[in-house]
Amino acid sequence: LKCPCCGRSAVEDFYYNTDEKYTYCLRCVYNYSRTIESETEKNIEYREEKYDGYGVFVLKNSDGSSKKMLLNSLITDDKYEEFKALFLDSNVNQEKSYLVSFKDGEFLVLLGNPPANFHLSFNEYREKMFTKYGVPEFDFMVPIEE
Repeated sequence: LKCPCCGRSAVEDFYYNTDEKYTYCLRCVYNYSRTIESETEKNIEYREEKYDGYGVFVLKNSDGSSKKMLLNSLITDDKYEEFKALFLDSNVNQEKSYLVSFKDGEFLVLLGNPPANFHLSFNEYREKMFTKYGVPEFDFMVPIEE
């Protein structure tokens, strides 16, 4: 799925039995959800939430664990300093961690090293994954790797 915010690869889960939907971009971190808020015999009310993506902060720790933080707003100077302190912690693998902001259609690497596939468009990423893993039976399903 192509992200409606940045045009990169996005993940979508659609539950056809309940008409609930979740969309999440792996790059700008656009996220959308449509979930059941209340239900009666005759009516279902849904709750929709949408957050434009402003980037992502990924911390990979030396022990192999990781943490991904979605940026649902622009990064302030105070927030940047907070992220920088977390990034510089001695337990963090700085080579595999990164902070990337997204604003006005552009990605900006603020800390660390995003993965090699990070800057690929959806179509470039899809073709690379199809070349590496083969085209699946349903070509709308794209393998995801970080």
